[in-house]
Amino acid sequence: MKSKKNISISEVGVEGAELLSAIHKEAFYEEHEQQWKEKDFIELFSIPGTVSYLINNAEQPIGFILIRNIQDEAEIITFCILPKWCRNGYATYLLEWVINRLQQQSVKRFFLEVNENNDAAINLYQKCSFKKIGRRKGYYKSHHGAKTDALVMQIQLTD
Repeated sequence: MKSKKNISISEVGVEGAELLSAIHKEAFYEEHEQQWKEKDFIELFSIPGTVSYLINNAEQPIGFILIRNIQDEAEIITFCILPKWCRNGYATYLLEWVINRLQQQSVKRFFLEVNENNDAAINLYQKCSFKKIGRRKGYYKSHHGAKTDALVMQIQLTD
């Protein structure tokens, strides 16, 4: 990352559903099936343990991660950085920040699913020590109707 001094991370709840939806839509502009509306985020926040962390550069929202934390396990529900901010280390910074936070909360395992064709995301997760533990056949569906598998990945945070 070029500079961390202007970076801030804040927790965002249901009050941020509209903003999260807008960021998600722009980040996943080519993957129409994955664009979540404000009501989708409102529903997700109604599930216990669901929390989102917004990353800002000089007070400007540039991405977020939405996770669900249940007892000693957590999973990434969705994670995105706006396209113009990609490849600058912001995703790594946010993911490492969340991993550190979960470790402080004594979370043992952190899971995610990622499209097998999303090389950039897979590389990010591997860089942050996630390991492939499984596959979900036909999990993702594109706007063209094509289905791709999801890789299930995990990082062991504590024993």
